[in-house]
Amino acid sequence: RSVRPSEAIFGILRDLGGPGGGSVSLPEALGLLGTRGFTPAQVTAALDEYEGLNILQVNPARTKITFV
Repeated sequence: RSVRPSEAIFGILRDLGGPGGGSVSLPEALGLLGTRGFTPAQVTAALDEYEGLNILQVNPARTKITFV
């Protein structure tokens, strides 16, 4: 089974957040995800998807991702 880009992105973000969730710097995450071959559009789509599922939140300034 191939993993959808949004699932792979979420997995990487979850790992960055560490145990218990926490938060991740969005610019830092974009840099790391870019080195792994993901485009900014794929990252934005994944964030929108998981934010809609109330699994994570992105602050209004779009600088921090917080796991719910």
